[in-house]
Amino acid sequence: MTVPDYDVLISGGGPAGSALALALADGRRRIAVVEPRAGGPGGDARATALSEGSVRLLGALGAWPALAAEAVPIRRVEVSQQGHPGRTRIDAADEGVAALGQVVALERLGAALAGRAQAAAGVDWLAPARVVDAEPGDDDVRVTLAGDAGDGPCRARLVVAADGTGSPLREALGIATRVHDYDQTALLADIDAGGDPYTALERFSADGPLALLPGGGRRRTLVWTVAGERAAAIAALEPPDFAAAAARRLGRSVGRIEARAAPAAYPLRLTVAARTTGPRAALVGNAARTLHPVAAQGFNLALRDVCALAAALRPVADPGDAGVLAGWRRGRRGDQRRTQAFTDLLARGFHGGGLPGGAVRAGALLGLDLCAAGRHALAAQTMGLVGGLPRVGWWRLGEGP
Repeated sequence: MTVPDYDVLISGGGPAGSALALALADGRRRIAVVEPRAGGPGGDARATALSEGSVRLLGALGAWPALAAEAVPIRRVEVSQQGHPGRTRIDAADEGVAALGQVVALERLGAALAGRAQAAAGVDWLAPARVVDAEPGDDDVRVTLAGDAGDGPCRARLVVAADGTGSPLREALGIATRVHDYDQTALLADIDAGGDPYTALERFSADGPLALLPGGGRRRTLVWTVAGERAAAIAALEPPDFAAAAARRLGRSVGRIEARAAPAAYPLRLTVAARTTGPRAALVGNAARTLHPVAAQGFNLALRDVCALAAALRPVADPGDAGVLAGWRRGRRGDQRRTQAFTDLLARGFHGGGLPGGAVRAGALLGLDLCAAGRHALAAQTMGLVGGLPRVGWWRLGEGP
């Protein structure tokens, strides 16, 4: 039997793909990361909120020290409904943690993970290159690559699609997707605002939810979700007018808002793969599911999936074993469904206006604020700690059993 070129081939060198390569790298396995961009993924100035669970996993993988100095802690989260007094507050101190999460630039997150993955033992970083075909067999997958760093066929015992929502590898494997168009657009803007610099706001309005993430000092990242047909008009507002419109919806607690630049627009769709495994194949990150950004759960869920996959593969000789992949898929199903339902509920249930609906939502938030058990449950979900974390990394870094 021909020995494959690689034990694991990962299509996509973004945060999910790089994290998987890093989690798997132990010097014994041969791992390839196939990345279309020569310099690796980058150029994305957006900020993302990492849950406390993700911070712990990144620490276990050794990637957190490169991010810690520039990260901004989220010590409080406040959720409210415009025009109504009801609100819910979650405080890190009440949950026994220093921070509920951390805000980092996506570009820095990707660079930190990619840098460590490229330097890890047994990892071949093939860039620029892309997967153009994949044919699973009994013992391996025949993969066809194209690009300066990889051109022609190779074989791998397991292929992993971590190449985004439009995943070429997922398409080559013939895995279909289910798509729900929210008919919403996320407007992302870098702004200056007042208020507590360590509080993240989630504000629901008739136009859709607005999130305000700490960025250090007065700097914030605004994520404003609006109906698709209104997005172009709002995005075209002059920066002072855009800032004033956002301020009216966020309320007085943030004080004066100043927009640093025009917002970027991202149409929102829920995209879910029909299955996350196939013959000698697995899907992670946006290739598996792309969630609504309302609660910033996408990468946090992806990192738990990735680390759980690495933990499942670590003790086995054949990483493409069908039984092992099926066990990983079953084990992750609960977290995936719970997180997807959570974000979908917020996207659908807290979007749209009308006085009755707003009053009901405000009442629900007020009731949640008065219920300690409910707040703790919500905090555990947003921190990514429901059901515990995959035990990956500690075995190598000596940070736990």
